[in-house]
Amino acid sequence: MAITKIVQGNGDGAPKNIGARIGWFVVIWTLSTAVFFAGASLLHLIIPK
Repeated sequence: MAITKIVQGNGDGAPKNIGARIGWFVVIWTLSTAVFFAGASLLHLIIPK
């Protein structure tokens, strides 16, 4: 699985720059929100009123 290749050890390979950490947080948060809304929209289209 891809996440096990990214998250390993005790964080030695994590970006030291605070901007990069905040950037990764925003990217992950944005993508998860987009996936949530896409799933909700798909459910809304599939389930009849």
